[in-house]
Amino acid sequence: MIAWLMLAAAAATPVSETDSSNSAASDMAASSPVRIEAHEPAVPDFDPGRAGFTVTTRAGLEIGFSEFTLFVRPGERLDLVANTPVRWRDGEGADAEAGDEDEAEAMLAHDWLAPDTPGHHDITLTSEDGGTMRLHFVVMHRHEGGDDHLNGYRIGEYPAEPYRGQDNYRAPEYFVEVAPGIEDLPLSPHFRLGQFLCKQETGEGPAYLVVSERLVIKLEHILEAANERGWSADTFTVMSGYRTPAYNAGLGNGEHSRHIYGGAADIYIDSDGDGVMDDLNGDGQQDRRDAAALYDLVESMASSGHADWQVGGLGEYGPNPYHGAFVHVDERGWRARWGRS
Repeated sequence: MIAWLMLAAAAATPVSETDSSNSAASDMAASSPVRIEAHEPAVPDFDPGRAGFTVTTRAGLEIGFSEFTLFVRPGERLDLVANTPVRWRDGEGADAEAGDEDEAEAMLAHDWLAPDTPGHHDITLTSEDGGTMRLHFVVMHRHEGGDDHLNGYRIGEYPAEPYRGQDNYRAPEYFVEVAPGIEDLPLSPHFRLGQFLCKQETGEGPAYLVVSERLVIKLEHILEAANERGWSADTFTVMSGYRTPAYNAGLGNGEHSRHIYGGAADIYIDSDGDGVMDDLNGDGQQDRRDAAALYDLVESMASSGHADWQVGGLGEYGPNPYHGAFVHVDERGWRARWGRS
């Protein structure tokens, strides 16, 4: 059965970088129809990893997955609020400290105070009906301004002023240290920290990165929709996640790329492990039309009006001698589209 969706697609000017932050054309609207064809039934064994309840942070981030990672500053206090009574237990299995609230309040809200030293901590939440959520907290390292290295790892220089005056385009002050073993830290049910590492050489010390929690949530929603579409995928291949400004400049990309803020991912589906996008449209070829199919899926989600959708950029890219077809996704906070002729 073929489903037809008439969507307002954005006008796009092809760009040479995987982010159109510098392109005014990326925000222009057009009205080309997009057709979504349902060739396959939903993948029956895909588990979206829902906890059965949600937890909301002070910043308004709503988490509903069975596993999720939050990045915090040393000494930062997290106010976490569950939408149903839950038990909060620390990594040792003991009841987490809940402050002076009575028991009923303590089962709905929790104050977690980050230690002053970087590291990894976690708590497990259990609802009365047996739903569970494991929250990881990664306390980050401070990066002193004016130094383009962090403990020997080259970061480079961020723009002096945030793009469009937006807070999410300010230079990060804190970074996650990728010590041995932490690459496998689950950011969410289907994504790991190591997938978002910058491709630059690390030298003798550890690498550092930043990752937007909102991007991870967006990718989880897209992955679930892809499996509902019939494209079997346990995760996306992240061809490019975080990029240091130094690495990004070396690629010739714009200085305001969402990649340098940890808010973008260049992704494709590679269930057979051959290193390129799967044949998503079922035409027997692996080419740009498969990226177009994934692009159209994301566009249909952006037009659906879901309250939890993270608004951002979407770009389509075909293969070249260095890589296969892929799609760029970010969570910049406003609509941007490019890559369509």
